[in-house]
This record gives sequence, C-alpha cells and structure tokens, in this order.
Amino acid sequence: MESWDSAAKWGYLPSTAIWEGKYWGLITSVFVHIEIWHLAFNIYWLWALGRLLEKQIGSLCWVVFVILSAIISSGAQLAVSDTTGIGASGVVYAIFGFIFAAKNQVDEFKFALTRQHIVLFIAWLFICLITTYFNILNVGNAAHFSGFIFGVLVADVFIVKYKSRLAMLGLAALLICAILPIFWAPWSAGWVSQKAYDAHAKADYLKAISLYHRSLELGQDPAWVWSNLAIAYRMINDQTKYEEAIKTLEKLDAKAAQELKDRYQPGNK
Repeated sequence: MESWDSAAKWGYLPSTAIWEGKYWGLITSVFVHIEIWHLAFNIYWLWALGRLLEKQIGSLCWVVFVILSAIISSGAQLAVSDTTGIGASGVVYAIFGFIFAAKNQVDEFKFALTRQHIVLFIAWLFICLITTYFNILNVGNAAHFSGFIFGVLVADVFIVKYKSRLAMLGLAALLICAILPIFWAPWSAGWVSQKAYDAHAKADYLKAISLYHRSLELGQDPAWVWSNLAIAYRMINDQTKYEEAIKTLEKLDAKAAQELKDRYQPGNK
C-alpha cells in the first residue's frame, strides 16, 4: 500500500483517525494483509482451528469472540506502537489460546491441537519478538500476546473454570487496557502530538506549546515539533522563543526553517 489513503480504503486506519472517533478501525484492520504468506498463514489457521471453536461454542458466540479478540488485539497494539497493526494474527492467537486452554476438557481440541502445533505457535510468538527487536521484521507482538491471553481467559471462564472469577477480572483488565488508549494515551508521542495539533487548531497556543514539548520528550519527530513550535510562538508574539525555535529548526531542516522565515517576514501574516 502506497499511502494511508489507499490503506484506509481497505480498513487499515491511521491512529489519528481512530483517536478522532473512527473506532471501527480496530476491527477492520484485521482484514487487511500485505504479504501473501501472512494472509495464507492466517486463513489456514482460521479454517483449521476457527471451525473447531465455532462448532464448540456456536456461530453467534464465535462471531462475538472474533470481534472482541480483534478489538483487544488491535487496541493493545495501538497502546504500544501508535498503530493497530494489520492482519488477523491477534484473532488467530486468541482462537489458539482458547483451544490450548480447553484442550483437556474438549476431546476434539485435544486431538486437533498436536504438540507440534503448540510448539509452532509458542515458538513463533518469541521468534516475532526477536525479529522485531533486531528490526528484521516488524511484527504486532502486542496483538499476538493480548489475543492469546484473551483466548485463554475466555476458555477458563466458560469451559475450564479453574479460577473463573480471577479470569473474569483478567478479561475486564485486558479490555480496559485495550480500550483506554483509544481515548487517553499520555505515554504515546502520537497521541500527545495529536492533542497538541488539536489545541493549535483551536488557537489554544499555550496548551499546544506545552504538548509539543511533551511530544518531543516522548520521541516525536524534532523537525515537526520545532516547526509547529515556531508557528505557535509567532502566533502569541513571543519573538524571542520564535527565533530560538527557528534556529533549532535550521539545524534539523533548513528548508522548513527558511519557509517559515519567508512566511513571517515583516508585513506577512
């Protein structure tokens, strides 16, 4: 996909769109895949394991389970990476987690989920962590782990019933952790930047300036931050701060700094 516009047509929305209210992006993003191998992997396991789960819990409950696992896995990924991630791997891991937890209670699960399958899924969890850490392959690890945990907890509540009350509390906590970043994520450079930009657009420049500085501390692109800071300082007529921002921006992006200086020459607005 060449841009967010083309990606959004298929259901993969940028975090800013979700923070602005397009919450369905948590669900639609699981239907989007770029690599053929990724699509093939997820389709196979959705068929191989998903049909077993659907047979056990019924079609309606299966649909609810898939939707909730999509929301939780996408929300968890959004919380740690400012993106929902793409693909249905979080949902697949939720199905695997359910079947893995309930395999001793359901004979079909026990026969279908072999030791080799278990090793494959668990090994892939940690292989993905390693490849992401070394920038070999960027993987939605939070989606994988949260999906797996969700599946295990749901299985415990409805089938295993080992510590169902504790599992219900775990599910509530997991849901809160997945939903919270949609509305409040002060640890996120992207979320803070969005709030700064919103304040800027409303001419609340002092608030915007504070949030721009906070976003910089969190790792936001310095050139973007200082460019907006320069504009905000100019709008409140703080010439000293404006010039300091321009000097900082010149070191980061001389062209952007020059464009701002040209825009705010005496006589220009």
